[in-house]
Amino acid sequence: MSKKPLLLSPAGSFAALKAAIDAGADEVYLGGEMFNARINASNFDRQALIRAGELCRDSNVALHITLNTLIYDKEFKSVLDYVSFLESNVRPDGLIVQDLGVARTIRREFPALALHASTQMRIHSHLEADFLKRLGFTRAVVARELPKEDIKRFAETGLETEIFIHGAICVSESGGCLMSSVIGNRSGNRGECAQPCRLPCKGENKYPLSLKDMCLASHVTELCEIGVTSLKIEGRMKSPDYVGGVTSVYRRLLDENRNATADEIKYLTSLFSRSGFTDGYFTSKINKSMFGIRREEDKQRSQSLPPFKKAVKRPPRERIIPPAECNVPKRDESKTLHPGKQKGFVLRFEGRLPSAEFLKKHAPNSARIDVPLRKCTDARLAPYVEKLSAIMPRSIFVAEQETVKKQLAEAKAFGIGRATVSSIAHLELCKDMILHGDYALNIVNRESLDLFDELSLSSVMLSPETDGKFVRFSRCALEYIGYGRTPLMYTRTCIIQNVEGCKNKSECFSFLTDRTGAKFPILSGPSHTNVIYNSLPGYRLDRRSELKKSGVGLITLLFTTENEKQMDEVISLYQSGEKPTFPYTRK
Repeated sequence: MSKKPLLLSPAGSFAALKAAIDAGADEVYLGGEMFNARINASNFDRQALIRAGELCRDSNVALHITLNTLIYDKEFKSVLDYVSFLESNVRPDGLIVQDLGVARTIRREFPALALHASTQMRIHSHLEADFLKRLGFTRAVVARELPKEDIKRFAETGLETEIFIHGAICVSESGGCLMSSVIGNRSGNRGECAQPCRLPCKGENKYPLSLKDMCLASHVTELCEIGVTSLKIEGRMKSPDYVGGVTSVYRRLLDENRNATADEIKYLTSLFSRSGFTDGYFTSKINKSMFGIRREEDKQRSQSLPPFKKAVKRPPRERIIPPAECNVPKRDESKTLHPGKQKGFVLRFEGRLPSAEFLKKHAPNSARIDVPLRKCTDARLAPYVEKLSAIMPRSIFVAEQETVKKQLAEAKAFGIGRATVSSIAHLELCKDMILHGDYALNIVNRESLDLFDELSLSSVMLSPETDGKFVRFSRCALEYIGYGRTPLMYTRTCIIQNVEGCKNKSECFSFLTDRTGAKFPILSGPSHTNVIYNSLPGYRLDRRSELKKSGVGLITLLFTTENEKQMDEVISLYQSGEKPTFPYTRK
């Protein structure tokens, strides 16, 4: 039988920290005043962090500190000063990190500190575990979207596996949402999410993006069997009463090795819910029942259980010793294309493919043509196969791997030798292909870029959350979106179904209309996944000379809803560098 999982509770304040410990948490996680994904929580100043470390050590409770945001180059000195303070004065049991460049630097500069890969890192596959181990991580917080089988497979890799079991969940994959950043100038990857998914939209369904909170209290015995290390409660923005109440229920369930009763579920609902709870991701029942909002009746619920008893002092947990050094493979130039051979514009078709006539006119002049894997063997693309790169699906669950492998085999038989990748798992699936790094890799600093350089990528696309001008030089060709609607959300739930009903077609398309009347296109992907794009296209083609000075040699023209006349116009604008006559945004 697997070892009983640890219980990990949130602490957005010192009072919440004490409530979590008193209610029986084995571990707690909290953030300082900067570099954490809940920057609007009360959080802990330096003196409070020192006190928190002392309290946790006295209580034999492990302390994890969040450092789970993307970091710009100009902030690295501050980050390293902060980590030095934590190591010397707080002595955390783990740092929860999103940014791969930051992780690599911490492993090099502070080798005694344990690193935990944040859910913001978009960890969707057991195929990522080996890379994380080699980079020096001792634990991974896997994506909330994972079903039971995928969690089990990840736990079998031997890397400590942490999963969310209760609390708020994002409709977009964590670490992959740009909606708050692009439309509200508050980046979710920087701890400033404005929660646009909770706002009303126009249409029959006023809240098509708002998910219920997760609750896996009815699956505790299953979680104990599949080998996960730690069960995590979300809630650093919640009250001490909430933290203590939720922690006490799961403590009791773990100690008694059972699932929650109906009364216990009612009690959890009374603490906080949005039209009830969902376990849809864990059970693979992804449908409309997962969605809900915080109603007045949810706020008025009242259900009590006997007060939880203060937990007995637990024996100290054995500390995980981090690996001595990173073990990342060095760049293999024989598997890459030289940047000098990758210049010009990239045609990227995420909507319908254009006609053979359009391709004949423009494809020969392009540096590369990016097409989703499931579409890349279309006959009209055959004359340009040497330029084709298959865009890999953003996440690939265990149940989908055979389909993806078959599609990759068909692409290779078609003559395609390139793949556009957006996750570490793709590096393994596409290891015998020329690799191009996608925007979802979240490259915003030099250290992250250097890491992917060593992983033998031929090109990398810089994050849309940067201005694209921070690099200067790389052995990879540098790429940036010069035109196109920025992809704001990648969802594992079908938003099109919420907006107008699913037609079960391979090419579903719809619009999400927000309260201001702005229309955001939604395109369907494999397994009813959706991508929601910005209401206006971003336009930066008039800044090509600035980007070129920073080493950006590839400019992506991202097409989604455009007709061929509009695409012709964009390509002409690329050549002229003029500003367009159509509405656009700089984001």
